[in-house]
Amino acid sequence: MKLYKVLSVILCFALVLSMSACNKQEEDNSPVTSVEPLAHSVNIVAYAEKGEIPEIPYELGHSVADLKETFMNHIESGSEITELIVDEGENDVWLKGGSMIFCYEKSNEEKGISVIIAQENAYDFSMGGVYDAEDIINAVGLDTFQRAKATDEDTFFLPITPENSECIKYEIGDYVLRFILIDGYVSAVTLIDPANWTYN
Repeated sequence: MKLYKVLSVILCFALVLSMSACNKQEEDNSPVTSVEPLAHSVNIVAYAEKGEIPEIPYELGHSVADLKETFMNHIESGSEITELIVDEGENDVWLKGGSMIFCYEKSNEEKGISVIIAQENAYDFSMGGVYDAEDIINAVGLDTFQRAKATDEDTFFLPITPENSECIKYEIGDYVLRFILIDGYVSAVTLIDPANWTYN
């Protein structure tokens, strides 16, 4: 009788060990993900619908006169930016302040700023070899977008369109939001009011 008890304890122990080994083997065969999903706290769609990039103190439609008058008030002391450069073309005007560019058409000046270009920080993204296309797509969270090789219209603020550039384009409310990628990484963000801006 004692022998049967000892045998049954040994069998139970063996059964527990084998079940544990099977469970461990199943866990080992399951797919492993080493990449954490992008933690992004900025609601990009909500800002873009309002014509805003949170890191930039002016939004689409903002008064041109006010921007010219107050821009330097937003620049930290010791910054390399010493002035807002005004560059007038035949039909449009560009206001350049370091990594921020604002544009408007002369005929639509009363409608305010029509284009905002960010070349350093936008929507909690830093430019220059940090974030790729999947980071952008996941953070924006919209199913409807266009992703293609960048055109001259997408990169109108650059001297030429780089061969290795791509554009992710969203239409959000009344505005067009573009992420420009070069060598696979975000290098600029543009927010445009197409009702008051014509690509030339």
